Amino acid sequence: MKRLYLLRSARHRASNQSSLADYHRPLTKRGEIAAAAMGLAMRKNNYLPDLVICAAPARTRLTLANIWPSLCGAEGKPPELLYDFRIHLMRGDAMAARVREVDEKFASVLIIGIVPGISDLARLLRQPNDGEPDPFVLDLPIGNLAIFECSNKTWAEMAPGCGVLMKLVS
Repeated sequence: MKRLYLLRSARHRASNQSSLADYHRPLTKRGEIAAAAMGLAMRKNNYLPDLVICAAPARTRLTLANIWPSLCGAEGKPPELLYDFRIHLMRGDAMAARVREVDEKFASVLIIGIVPGISDLARLLRQPNDGEPDPFVLDLPIGNLAIFECSNKTWAEMAPGCGVLMKLVS
């Protein structure tokens, strides 16, 4: 069984607040604080990945920078880190294909991304639960973390509907 954490980047400056292109917009002060708080919540609840895959836009890298101090395990070892300059442009199936490329030595992976790709992946993975509303009808909210337990034994077996949404952390 594999665990996948999907984190949407924290709040960033809107187009009317910055002359920078969308790709380069930094987090707001509120976004920085929220990202640091998410890192603390992840540590407190032992939501510590073995591997972090971070998209390239400034807001994802800054979200990572604010949670990073909290991601060390009990022995003080940080997760492995990979910046993937492709995933900010990927949508659902392509994002799932990227997850299938993960090395099997990792039991848990955190992907930090942006919409629509991160939300597409959450929708694709989520195992439908009768009578329970779909939390991803709209996009994964800004700065939120979706935690999936996936029934596959290997990352290569990642398939639509293989993930049970264990928790949505805001």
